[in-house]
Amino acid sequence: MLPTPEAPPGCLVVLAPLSASMSGDVRVWLGHRLTPDGEAEVRDLPKSVASRFLADELIEALVSTHAAGYALSLDVAVLGYSTRDDGSLNLVSLLTPGSPALRFVPVGELAARPADPRGREGDPRKWTDRAECAGDPPAALALAEVHKLVALWLTGRHTARPPVVLHVTDGPIADEHYPRIARSLGLLATGYGPARLLHVGLTAGVEPVLCGLSPGPLPQPWAALEEVSATLPAEPEGRPVRAALSLNDWSLADAWSALFDLEWAQSGSWVGGDTDRFDPATARGMWTQKMGNTPEQWEDAYATEPASGVAVVADGASSGIYCRTWADRLAKRFIVDRPEMRDPVALNKWVHGLRGEWRAAINYDTLNWSKKAKVDETGAAATFLSLEVGPLDPSGTRPWRASAVGDACLFWVRGGRLLGTFPVVGADQFGSAPMLIRSNAGYKTLPLHAAGVCEPGDRFVLATDAVAARLFRSAAAADGPDWARFETIDETAWRDELDALRRANDMVNDDCTLVMLRVAGGSGEVAAAGAEALPPTRLEDSPPSPTRGEGTDLTSPLVGEVAAERRVGGEATTHVEAPPAPNADDSTPPTTDGFSDPAD
Repeated sequence: MLPTPEAPPGCLVVLAPLSASMSGDVRVWLGHRLTPDGEAEVRDLPKSVASRFLADELIEALVSTHAAGYALSLDVAVLGYSTRDDGSLNLVSLLTPGSPALRFVPVGELAARPADPRGREGDPRKWTDRAECAGDPPAALALAEVHKLVALWLTGRHTARPPVVLHVTDGPIADEHYPRIARSLGLLATGYGPARLLHVGLTAGVEPVLCGLSPGPLPQPWAALEEVSATLPAEPEGRPVRAALSLNDWSLADAWSALFDLEWAQSGSWVGGDTDRFDPATARGMWTQKMGNTPEQWEDAYATEPASGVAVVADGASSGIYCRTWADRLAKRFIVDRPEMRDPVALNKWVHGLRGEWRAAINYDTLNWSKKAKVDETGAAATFLSLEVGPLDPSGTRPWRASAVGDACLFWVRGGRLLGTFPVVGADQFGSAPMLIRSNAGYKTLPLHAAGVCEPGDRFVLATDAVAARLFRSAAAADGPDWARFETIDETAWRDELDALRRANDMVNDDCTLVMLRVAGGSGEVAAAGAEALPPTRLEDSPPSPTRGEGTDLTSPLVGEVAAERRVGGEATTHVEAPPAPNADDSTPPTTDGFSDPAD
């Protein structure tokens, strides 16, 4: 799917601590702001003042660009975070003070607001509000909430600009969970590429470093933060390709590049008959019904095709009717049809076709009046998660992509370490009303997408919400899950473990499904247990699964390895014209004759 000719929408989040330590001073090198003598200005400022000035300066540039007539379909949020007295996260908006809801504000709405001037000519107006600095800076918790906000904004918007998050940090971030959440943010993808996370570190005792101009490798822990920062393109006659991390300095050109340097590049179909490039994975699936129910009452579904690197899970909603049949249809038809989840027209056409198949499968015409009424009024619904591992590239890696509707979750593991998750990043993000694919007409299907590059031996675990929430809690513990164990554990033993957790109230009592897909190669090759396992019990009203080609049995949770005739398409690229960066002559922000305290 190619982008539309209109300027694509985008969102920007500026995130900064409001911790007690932000009251401390830091020496900031403002290389992009010159004194009357032409020297770069250096000031000792409270960190909170410096972070708000950065946010105001960026908003001023966006508002000025909007006023100049450029169509900026851009939503902005400026958020501050700290801890409350009880240790919980306190996340507040600095653009909409007093509002309990965190929300984006369109640039056009910001431009219409009054803003107080600062004391010196050339300084940005005061767009953000001052907030009290107290408590600690829980960076990982704050970024997790930003991930949730951005994911919600991005749902159903594959042609949007990649979301941009600019995180002003209070020194280095020591939280061990922060890198995983940062990588997960970078998995969220549009047709223009992944979400972009930029860092500006404010820390005492460190020489200023503008990203791309460091004389050598950054020391730890800054190097670790650099690894999860977005990569910005080279500037014409300027800085090279660089990780978006600056220390005690910043340039609006970096945020401008992240927002407006766009090139659409979406691969064609990942299906083809070149078995040397495919055949990337082995797979295994396990499931169990809600404790107290019979196997026939299990309402999840899953399907895999290891030969093509595809896995799907779906979780039927308990409030619907014949949801097992609907979930089963979604999972197994995805394997057969491989619909283009990123094309809303093609996706909704595919779902519409499944609706007719579902009604035929439940024998709608023979149902009694009460069941017909529930089918017509409520119907079936399910969450959905698909994973596709692409063909081998010359470097020995493989691209992968995933699409989600709702809260079934993907865990990406390498060498026993959890790299990232999709579409949620924590156990507290599972709610009672997730997005669903519905069997009744009149509902649009709005997916969220992720993409990355995997290596031989990488593991992907796909889990419905109850299992996923438990995995998150386990991952938060010191040791974390033994991810490789899911390839070998006896399924009865796995079910017994889940029942023990349910009895201890350490896990929600719900249907559970887990699928493990391992990319071929690597040092951890093992034979997946259960490869000859019996298929899950199927309801009598569930339609027979269609077959495709000799050796393919889609009634089995472990689909046979099939080399279908599929074609790998080329790439279509479209460059999007960006508005000029502030002071477009040299791609740097305008110079001023001084830097005033925003508190003036």
